[in-house]
Amino acid sequence: MGYGDEIMITGYAKALKQKYPNHQIVSGNEKSGVVIDTIIFNNNPNIKRFSKLKNTQTIWIDSYSGHRPYFIKETEEKYYWNINHKVAVGELYFSEEEKQFASNIISNAKEWWGKEKNIKYKKIIFIESSRIKTKKSNASVNRNWGIEKWKSFINIYKNEYLFIQSVFHDSDLLDGIYKFKSGFRDACAVLKNCDYMIGVEGGFSHASAAVNKKGLFIYGGWIDPKFIGYSNHKNIYIDIQGSPCGMKIACEHCKKCNDIMTVEMISKNFLEMISD
Repeated sequence: MGYGDEIMITGYAKALKQKYPNHQIVSGNEKSGVVIDTIIFNNNPNIKRFSKLKNTQTIWIDSYSGHRPYFIKETEEKYYWNINHKVAVGELYFSEEEKQFASNIISNAKEWWGKEKNIKYKKIIFIESSRIKTKKSNASVNRNWGIEKWKSFINIYKNEYLFIQSVFHDSDLLDGIYKFKSGFRDACAVLKNCDYMIGVEGGFSHASAAVNKKGLFIYGGWIDPKFIGYSNHKNIYIDIQGSPCGMKIACEHCKKCNDIMTVEMISKNFLEMISD
């Protein structure tokens, strides 16, 4: 949990700034005085980065590592979700350099398609099939749909749709699509220039909402989109006994949920999304 949490914070900040326009908004642990400082807040007029803080009236958003609005408590083994939480759509304010980077990537992707394919693509789809693995827990295993299923999905549509994949150090690479390397903010700027997104629940699902893009996101049975997802997305959630489990250790329940989500299921929902 990282960039997605910080994007959610910008949603809370926007609402607070509208209510308290003369206060500065910060996020972190008010009791200890620790302020969250992140690139996600760059250029955002509603929330302060540490270097921009002033000696003025301040409102704190009580959200930091180990303490988030969408879970009640966290143990070594699992998260206990706050099912009453309602996510606020976040915001991303891009610099001119980030906008230009995104424009260049889209142009390069179109040029790549022209050289590789002999037909016109239907839409540009941003895809993020990987999860960043952390030392904190094995939750990424429980939230992993499976690279072979992603490959099968891509093989169905790679000659109809221009898929663009952002690559980072843990990425599972998909063949037959356009790939580029960048940081998270630059990747989000590229996402804003695409038509749709498909991927896993996480940082990019929150980014997709922040840049107002329709998307298809795989939740499995680990966390429920009712309290962490967005209304303009198609969210694939498996509601069986044990869902949403929140387990931080390898979980048979999550494996079962990932097995239930077939390529055919995701394909059907993908086609429904792009036909809306």
